[in-house]
Amino acid sequence: DEDFNITTLGRGGSDTTAVALAAVLQAEECQIYTDVDGVYTTDPRNVPDARRVSRIGYDEMLELASLGAGVMHSRSIEFAKKFGVPVHVRSSATDAPGTLIVAQPESTEQPVSGAALTKEEARVTVRGVPDVPGTSHDVFSRIAAQAITVDLMLQNVGEDAKANISFTVPKGELQQTLDAVKQACESFTDSDISYDDNVSKVSVVGLGMARQTGVADKMFRTLANEGINIHMITTSEIKISVLVDRDNAMRSLRAVHQSFGLHEEPPEIASEETMPPAMRETDPSVIAEMLRNTELEELTIDDISLDESQARVTIRGVPDAPGVAAKVFEQIAAAGIFVDMIVQNFGREGHANLSFTVPQEQLAASLDVAETLIKTLNGGYVQHAAKVAKLSVSGIGLRSHTGVAIRMFRALTKAEINVDMVNTSEVQVNVVVDGAVGKQGL
Repeated sequence: DEDFNITTLGRGGSDTTAVALAAVLQAEECQIYTDVDGVYTTDPRNVPDARRVSRIGYDEMLELASLGAGVMHSRSIEFAKKFGVPVHVRSSATDAPGTLIVAQPESTEQPVSGAALTKEEARVTVRGVPDVPGTSHDVFSRIAAQAITVDLMLQNVGEDAKANISFTVPKGELQQTLDAVKQACESFTDSDISYDDNVSKVSVVGLGMARQTGVADKMFRTLANEGINIHMITTSEIKISVLVDRDNAMRSLRAVHQSFGLHEEPPEIASEETMPPAMRETDPSVIAEMLRNTELEELTIDDISLDESQARVTIRGVPDAPGVAAKVFEQIAAAGIFVDMIVQNFGREGHANLSFTVPQEQLAASLDVAETLIKTLNGGYVQHAAKVAKLSVSGIGLRSHTGVAIRMFRALTKAEINVDMVNTSEVQVNVVVDGAVGKQGL
C-alpha cells in the first residue's frame, strides 16, 4: 500500500530489467542513475549549447533512443510506456534534477523536442523496378536474409509501370547489401543500381508536430538557407528525417537545432504528469504474467493500423537543388494544409520526385498550390490520387529485427496489393496503397 521508488545503476539490459520490475511492483517511478545528468535536445558533443530537458514523452524518447541517443535503451522505454512507469534519468555523480520520461512532452506548444544525427550511413537506390506487387518483397527479403539492418526505406509512386526504391544501411554493410541487391535485380529488366557511402541522416523529433503545420517546411528552409541539398526525405507522425552529404551533416544538425530553438527553455512547461489511472488499477499479477511471457529482446508489435482519410499528391521532375522542398512546403503550410507522409526519393539527372499525403478534403487546395508551384520551378508536372490508404505497423525492435517490413510486403504480395509509397521510422513501417484495397491490406 506504499508508494516507493525503484533505483538502478547502469544502462541497457539493466535499465530494461529495472523498468520491468517497477511495472510488476507498480512503483512510483523508476530512477536510472547514469554517467550523464539527463536527456539533452541533442548530443552536447556535437552541439555545445544543447539543453537538458526537464521532461520528454515516451514516444519522443523511443525515437531518439533508436536514432542513437545513448542515454536510455529503447527496450526500457517500450516497457515504461506499456506499463505506465515514469522513468527518471539522473546523474550518478551530481545532484542535478535529471529528466523525467513520461507520457507528455516538456511543452505542448513546442513542435520539436530533440534532434539527432546518424553520421555513418550509405544510400542505395534501385531504379526502374517493376511497379507490381512483390517487387519490394523481392528486394528486401534478400537483404534481410543477410541480417542487414535497413534504416531509411523509401519508395515513391511509380511511373510507366516502373518505380524507384531507395534505402540506407550502415556504411560498413554497404558491399554486402550491394551483393544482395544485385541478386534481386537479375530478375528485373532495365533496372540499375546506384549508391553513395558519404551521406548522413539528420532527424528532428517531437510530439507537437503531429498537431502543428509548418514543421517540415521550417526544417527544409533552414537547410536551404545553409545551401544544403536534401537527397531524401521521410516522415512519421512525430519525426522528420533527411539525408544529406556527410560533409554537411554537422552543419545541418546545428542549424536545425538552432532554428527550432532547442537551446532555449520552452515558453510553457507542461504540468506534472502522473501515471494513467487505468495502469494504476492493473492487477500486479497480470503485469507479472505478461512479463514472464515476454522475452525482453523479442520483437514487439504494438499496433497495425489503417488510415483511409488521405489523398496523395506527387510533383514529378522538380529540380534536385537546395531550397526546392522548402519552397513547396512553405506554400503548402501557408495554405493551411496539414501534410502527413512525405517521400522524396533520390534524384536523377538533376531532377527528383516529391510525394506527400493530405486530408482528402484538402486535396483540391493542395493541387492548386502544386500547379502554381511548378510554374515557378521551371518544369515538372502534378499527379494525384483522390483516395489512398496508409497501412502502418508500429512497435519496438523494428530496427534490430530485419524481417518486419519483409513480412508486411509478403502479406501484401500474397493479396496482390501493389505498394505505391513506402517510408519508415525507427519504430514504424508505413505503406500507401490504393484506397479501394485498404481494408483488405489491413
